[in-house]
Amino acid sequence: MPRVWRPSPTERDMTLAKPTILFVDDEKGVLDGLRRSLYAQRDEWNQVFAVGGQEAVAILEKQALDVVITDMRMPGMDGATLLDRVRALQPEAARIVLSGFSVREAIFRTVGPAHQYYVKPCPPQTLVEAIRRALAVRRALRSPPLLALVGGATSIPALPKAITELFSELQSPEGSAAEVARIIAQDVGLTVNLLKLTNSGFFYIPSAVTDVLQAVKMLGFEMVRALAVLAGVFESFSCAGIDCQAVKQLERRSLEIGALARGIAESGNAPRSAVEQAQCAGMLAHVGSLLLFAQWPGPVAELRKDLDRSGGDIITAERTALGASHAELGGVLLGLWGFTDPVVEAVLFHHHPSNCAFRSSCTDAPIAAVHAAQHLIKPVPEGKDAKEHWESGLDLEFLSEIGAVSKVADWAELATSIRKEYE
Repeated sequence: MPRVWRPSPTERDMTLAKPTILFVDDEKGVLDGLRRSLYAQRDEWNQVFAVGGQEAVAILEKQALDVVITDMRMPGMDGATLLDRVRALQPEAARIVLSGFSVREAIFRTVGPAHQYYVKPCPPQTLVEAIRRALAVRRALRSPPLLALVGGATSIPALPKAITELFSELQSPEGSAAEVARIIAQDVGLTVNLLKLTNSGFFYIPSAVTDVLQAVKMLGFEMVRALAVLAGVFESFSCAGIDCQAVKQLERRSLEIGALARGIAESGNAPRSAVEQAQCAGMLAHVGSLLLFAQWPGPVAELRKDLDRSGGDIITAERTALGASHAELGGVLLGLWGFTDPVVEAVLFHHHPSNCAFRSSCTDAPIAAVHAAQHLIKPVPEGKDAKEHWESGLDLEFLSEIGAVSKVADWAELATSIRKEYE
């Protein structure tokens, strides 16, 4: 494995074990209220309750957990400190803040260790859905080391040039929200980290946001600057030991996929929300690859060498060498970070959409646009028939099911024009 794995209490058959959820608060009355409101789920999960951070850590050291939900403001050990311990002891566990304490300093301390943030009073059904979602996306990964890789991630690094441009604009007296959004939208790491924060619950945004400019406007220029400078939510790729040229190529391809997915959605007169989701999911389709580049550069380099020598399918090669594909890693990461379901599904199944049980049965579903875009954006190899090229890579069963096969030729022409724009 890419890192040394020692057996731990969390190494178990996750498909059979009943999930265990830990709730932490310094007030016993709050925990009693949670126990009552979640009584109907007693057969669905093991529910464990801890009064304060120290008691929670004692449980962490003895028992495997799937989700940890904690208050923020607690004496002795606050929620941010506790979630840092969770990340160290059981990084594969989903980490959620449930708190009425939301001053700026508290937010800055929890944006790293927390996957999601919910504000008290939180409707029981909202909390139930958050837990179910966290458990559902984790099932896409069977390996504890891979769950630890994804669960332990606090951000996706950005390319150094993008970081430099962003900080220059944020610190400029003439800096503008529009220019900040333009810079962020050109880099996958900056985009995914901004949208993670916007949709996390930290900022009381009433609906899911998938457009970068909208996210910057809703947060405000000063908040984005504070998040970047004070909270350090954007980090740069270190090119030591990493093929930065390969990362740059992947970033460019991600932009092309996002642009083509948006064009495909627009050509089908999809609703604006679906168009924005398609572009977002397309751009983030390879966020799992960027995570692997950042965290496991050695195994990724070996995998790329093997593929260069033998050719073959990237998904099969990744699953054989690493235990999961970039699609599964990216989908689970975005699911843990609270991205909306159509985006998560499109990323998770962008190579094989027929495997998605919950896809929309219409052509404007983001999963259809992203699947077609990730294949059609690649030029047709010289000497190969275009139709033969499409059929070799597209999930024709899925496209036929939604009545989209006849549109592939038009989408391919759109792909050609988008490639020229990025040359």
